Amino acid sequence: MNNVTLLVDANVLIDYQKSDLSVFRHVSNTLGRVVVLDNVLEEVEGLTNSDCQRVEVDVIMADMDLLLRAGEPTTGISFQDRLCILVCKRYGYVCVTNDRALHKQCQTNGVQTKYGLRLMIELVEARAINVENATAIALKMQESNPQHINDQLISRFRQLCAEAEQAGDGIEPASRRRRR
Repeated sequence: MNNVTLLVDANVLIDYQKSDLSVFRHVSNTLGRVVVLDNVLEEVEGLTNSDCQRVEVDVIMADMDLLLRAGEPTTGISFQDRLCILVCKRYGYVCVTNDRALHKQCQTNGVQTKYGLRLMIELVEARAINVENATAIALKMQESNPQHINDQLISRFRQLCAEAEQAGDGIEPASRRRRR
């Protein structure tokens, strides 16, 4: 397991809650520790601290000084998003979010990011889940969130999973060979 800590945002939690929350168990066993801020967990209807513990997502609390800084007025992103950035920056966590504005703010602040579906691509490459399972989960996400997880995104996801599967086999994907 890597020494990386992945801080998940509410939108990623919701997508996996509506498809297959157990993916986080694979993530924590394969890619790194998974955490969610208690303030962010409160945004996710029907998901409890116990649910998170069951799938090896640690619920953490932000330090008081970060809570106060996140509460300072800023335009463009929410209190919870500001808090995610501050916590990731302080502790070197990776912010896992599907929110483009949060991605942009993380980049501006030197915080590494990943999209929620990227977790499954990395799990495929690590052989923790297979392409068929990853695709089935992504399609369930699309059913509950078709506005953001559209056919084009699913098509790209399938392509990246196939490449990840080849990379896991030690075969260099064609898309990487072409870039040389």
